Amino acid sequence: MEDYRCPCAAHSELARGDGNYVCSRCNLQFPLVNGIPILLDESNSVFAINDYLGGSSYQGASHDHSATGFRQFYRQFARAIMDSQPKRRGFDSNSAISYVCDRASSAPRILVIGAGYASYEADAEIVYTDVSFGNRVQCICDAHGLPFPESYFDLILAVAVLEHVADPYRCLHEIHRVLKPDGFVYSATPFLQPVHMGAYDFTRFTPLGHRRLHRWFDEITSGIALGPGAVLAWSIRYYILSLSDNGRYRRIARLAGAVLTLPLRWSDLLFRGKIGAWDMAGGAYFFGQRRLSPIPDREILKSYRGRDA
Repeated sequence: MEDYRCPCAAHSELARGDGNYVCSRCNLQFPLVNGIPILLDESNSVFAINDYLGGSSYQGASHDHSATGFRQFYRQFARAIMDSQPKRRGFDSNSAISYVCDRASSAPRILVIGAGYASYEADAEIVYTDVSFGNRVQCICDAHGLPFPESYFDLILAVAVLEHVADPYRCLHEIHRVLKPDGFVYSATPFLQPVHMGAYDFTRFTPLGHRRLHRWFDEITSGIALGPGAVLAWSIRYYILSLSDNGRYRRIARLAGAVLTLPLRWSDLLFRGKIGAWDMAGGAYFFGQRRLSPIPDREILKSYRGRDA
């Protein structure tokens, strides 16, 4: 991937320099760290380029993979327990990739925002980006200013990302800008979920609010990402954690809470197909196709699903 653009407003071409990229218009320089370009508009990001330089480079709020031995085993075990839940039915990021690849006349170009350690297998050109370094991350960039040309991608994936940006509406504007006229977006964002990733957690959307966020897209499909059982499990776990600030207590309580609430997470099987579950969803997903004008809010209201308890 070499067709980068300046992440600032002009989106001018970047020239490859000696260990950096240089904007042809504003002359801003963007360094490469271990071959990965740091393409940030510092005036419009909570991150700074210096965060990625030197031995203390930013690794992400939850991407600590430095543990070894028993600590590594414990973390992997705890994560497996906390992630244990029924497989979600419906549409996911792999479904979106298959949908686009099946309809493309040639290998589509796909952008993954907030890739982390995600990996996809498809007959496509996949560009992995994030604000932290990862195994497949090719570019450090902020979704508020995507360093790519207009009408460049066929599909953009943003899974568990838009709650971590300061201005999700600006990010959707950027997504709309770099998508081809008939391009697609897939996103999944939490609704009833406690704070995660600390200070890098900004926003929650009701399912209807999530639909409005994507008002520049025609809906192909949408649904509940996690159900009421997961919401109740989160609430109980965080209630237990909140009883003490002691580090040792919290480490034990985190695992104990995950084990105790395991049946609640699996109880989401009972809520499949229930309309009332939309009002207590852990999150929502959306898959849609780019349009030229926004859908009016009065039309968005008609897409409400729930029982309004």
